[in-house]
Amino acid sequence: AQMFIITPEALTGYGTVTSAGGATKEALEKYPVGGLIYFAKNIQSKEQVIEMTGIQQQYSLERIGLPLFISVDEEGGSVARVANESPISVKHFSDMASIAADPNALSLAGELGDEIGSYLKELGFNLDFAPVADVLTNPDNTVVKRRSFGTDAVKTAELAAEVSKHLEGQGVYSCLKHFPGHGATAGDSHKGFSYTDKTLDKLREAELIPFYEGIASGVSFVMVGHISAPNITGDDMPATLSKILVTDVLRKEMQFDGIIITDAMNMGAICSLYSSREAAKLAVSAGIDMILMPADFKAAYEGLLEAVKEGAIDEERIDESVRRIVEKKLKKSSWM
Repeated sequence: AQMFIITPEALTGYGTVTSAGGATKEALEKYPVGGLIYFAKNIQSKEQVIEMTGIQQQYSLERIGLPLFISVDEEGGSVARVANESPISVKHFSDMASIAADPNALSLAGELGDEIGSYLKELGFNLDFAPVADVLTNPDNTVVKRRSFGTDAVKTAELAAEVSKHLEGQGVYSCLKHFPGHGATAGDSHKGFSYTDKTLDKLREAELIPFYEGIASGVSFVMVGHISAPNITGDDMPATLSKILVTDVLRKEMQFDGIIITDAMNMGAICSLYSSREAAKLAVSAGIDMILMPADFKAAYEGLLEAVKEGAIDEERIDESVRRIVEKKLKKSSWM
């Protein structure tokens, strides 16, 4: 269960969760998940969020002696669940394209990381699915267009690493996304098929540079996108389910030893082609450590247990990921 980050609604079965009580406690007793992800509908006020996240952490600590990853998409710019979409008043930042165009871009990137990290920490969040490390190499791309720091791979690498460093400096884990680079893709993986026709050598020249830089600077998480790269893998398998991209490239070649997490698994690129059970098995077999928002959490969870019992996935493969997750959590002694 530690290998999943899900919504509080998927955990409890409630329509919208804005507090934590008996239903949360009972659900965590049965499914002690690795983390929860929040959206604007879960956020009503500063006091409400602090109370809710605090109680959830207490329940998790009582159940397994480990805290939850309490996560959110707070990039700044157009994607900011707290700053843009909730009633909580915090500093608003312009999109990453605007920041990159400013003469003081590096300073602004650091300020963004500090400010967002500070208010997230206060609210009880400890994991931010940011920054976007995608290099906008396809001008027709609509998924990350203004969310990206732009077309210059070296500058994007520098700015993304700066945001990451300052988030982590505030006590909030950062997550580079979307490996191996959504800025090169055609199509939108939220809706369905998204692909790049680039070879691995071509990705190394631009798209992978920010990930190399982030890994070198100690980023905690890397999020893998549902991006098909047929000229690398030889098929249309999304990167999230590809052992070549997850294990051979990200884990081994790029020497990333942090936590590898999927993009949301309820997106069309996954759930239109695979059941939650099948997708979870394929992702973990590919080398993924954590599965984010499967369309059917319980089916995905049961699917992993089943795969180990049947010998389709070695128990050591599970242990490897859980060890990374536990070690990362134990490093944050202030949570305990």
